Amino acid sequence: MSIGPTSVNKQANAHEPSTVLMMDAEPSRSSALKRALLENGYQIVNHLACATQLLEQVALLTPDVVVISTDTADDETLARLQQLSIENPHPIVMFAERDAPNVVRNTIKAGVSAYIVDDLQPQRLTSIISIAYARFNEYQALRKELEQTKTQLENRKLLDRAKGILMQHKGLSESDAYNTLRKSAMNKGQTMANVAEKIIDAYELLA
Repeated sequence: MSIGPTSVNKQANAHEPSTVLMMDAEPSRSSALKRALLENGYQIVNHLACATQLLEQVALLTPDVVVISTDTADDETLARLQQLSIENPHPIVMFAERDAPNVVRNTIKAGVSAYIVDDLQPQRLTSIISIAYARFNEYQALRKELEQTKTQLENRKLLDRAKGILMQHKGLSESDAYNTLRKSAMNKGQTMANVAEKIIDAYELLA
């Protein structure tokens, strides 16, 4: 993998990544990667030789993106990346010397935003990182939206069940049961879903 000097500079943009946590254990390759990142205007906040301290360093330094260069993605690195994607998601760009069966699927599962095989070219570095950064943000927004939708559906189920309990055991109409839940939530400074859950728990305990 050869990286030569480039005159391409990263344009200043508040919405573009600027700080990088770099990981590469191979001295000559890491030196070339570091040079390419610096020439494209990125600030390298740290350089790791392995993934052992990856989670701690990402939490401490909060880089915009993690850039990894490796022969191929090994199991330990993928395990660390998957843990990172769960606990503290960040955009991850991985440059690999070699491909391997199922490696793309495994890297995507581990949370890698872009996986590039044997193509670390300085003139393309900014575009690759920017696209990975944008893709990551879009994915996070979509995941947040799906989580919100899931929460809303779960809350709706709680409300419907709590209303049913009040209607059955208090003889209330559906409208009155809803108003009872709403008034109780306002008085207690809680959400209607929390009040509904407590009503359900009390009913199940008595039952």
